[in-house]
Amino acid sequence: MSLTPTKARQLSHRLAVTDPAQALAVARKIKDAWFRCQALSHVARYWPDRDYVRLLDEAVQAADAQDDDYKRVTVAAWPIRAYLERDNIPPARSLLERCTRSATHIGHMGTRSEALLMLFQAARPFATELWMPVFWALVDAAEPSLAWRQGRNLGLAVQMVAADHPKLVQATIQRLRDEKTLSAVRRDAENRRSAQPRPFFWID
Repeated sequence: MSLTPTKARQLSHRLAVTDPAQALAVARKIKDAWFRCQALSHVARYWPDRDYVRLLDEAVQAADAQDDDYKRVTVAAWPIRAYLERDNIPPARSLLERCTRSATHIGHMGTRSEALLMLFQAARPFATELWMPVFWALVDAAEPSLAWRQGRNLGLAVQMVAADHPKLVQATIQRLRDEKTLSAVRRDAENRRSAQPRPFFWID
């Protein structure tokens, strides 16, 4: 009996450290490009030698095979994060910049914001120069406020920078015009709310 894409991805994740070759074989057989990209990125993150770059090339190809901009941009966060965790900055930066530009083509403001938040979380633990352009793209995607997710996503991003970049929070407040979004960001800043970016990879 064949595995669902979700179960195949989970199996690949579990095998990534103990049996990387089998993990790769499982990942490559996943037909759904979204799950294949995630699984290949996870295998590449823990791959024992420099061949991980080849696997991330496959992951990016899978991301690009998605049938709309939202899917392509969002799932690309996984290979971006894998490159960064492997300390391979140039391809991560190039892919991050490309995806941030592509996000502007996502017509629905809520889903555009979702995609940008995922890219931001992929880059946030690393150099400021990597994630700052994505952060400002997320600020820009908060207005005009047409979907509740826009304010929520910006709020989460602000909480992720508040502790060590308070001036950035104030600059964000100065740029915002929507009263509901502005009020929420101010309230979180006053209450010193903080958040952490999601972990993309882990060993089961």
